[in-house]
Amino acid sequence: MGKRKSNGLRISYDKAADVLYLAFGVPKQGIDEEIKPGVFVRLDSRTRRAIGMTIVDFEKRFSRPVTESVPIDLAEFLAPA
Repeated sequence: MGKRKSNGLRISYDKAADVLYLAFGVPKQGIDEEIKPGVFVRLDSRTRRAIGMTIVDFEKRFSRPVTESVPIDLAEFLAPA
């Protein structure tokens, strides 16, 4: 049986640090780019497509209304290459 490819969203939360980690598919190394203060998108170094995100102060941000929480647009990172 061959390896199974996973394209799911993986979520990890560090409560002590209040940091949310998201990986699109299997987590892998990439280049982190801060797109808003405390919000980082992880990019594939070759394709520049989003492979994950890190949100610092996650609980603090999401105790506010959703429209104020993380006003980001990932379209440029998620568009087909």
